[in-house]
Amino acid sequence: MRHKNQLNHPALLPLWKSLERDWFLQLCAILLLLCVGFALVLWGMQASPLVLSLAIMLVVAGGYLCWMHFRQPTALERLQDRLYDQPASVVWVYGIVQQHHPFGLQINQRGILYFKFSDGDEQSVYLPPEKIKLISKVLSRALPNTVFGYTKERAAQYAQNPRFVE
Repeated sequence: MRHKNQLNHPALLPLWKSLERDWFLQLCAILLLLCVGFALVLWGMQASPLVLSLAIMLVVAGGYLCWMHFRQPTALERLQDRLYDQPASVVWVYGIVQQHHPFGLQINQRGILYFKFSDGDEQSVYLPPEKIKLISKVLSRALPNTVFGYTKERAAQYAQNPRFVE
């Protein structure tokens, strides 16, 4: 029960919000595909049968993606299920910060927090770089049997046996 209380820590809000934002952006992309498809259907009825058939394929693909988007559990639900219900399945967590320096000028940076599971599955979450350390600290208290931080040795151990990382 103690680890569940720690997983409700306010410092984890950026983690949950990032996963919600990813789900929403995917939905926006799918809806854009549907709108383009419907617009092409209207134009294709007057233009040519080839445009119309391509437009219908876009609409069908968009409809299928939309249906699957709502049918499958979200990344947020999958991660929370693992963290709350199966905390022992989380074997390794690490974060990295990617910095983009074209022509020697730092343009932007983004953080990615990786979750590695005992069944070989993994999940990554984009986060503001300044939040990764605090989120990792809170998660380390909630998941005492999980290894935190990246090393080449841990990567090799995980590649050999996902259940055993030290």
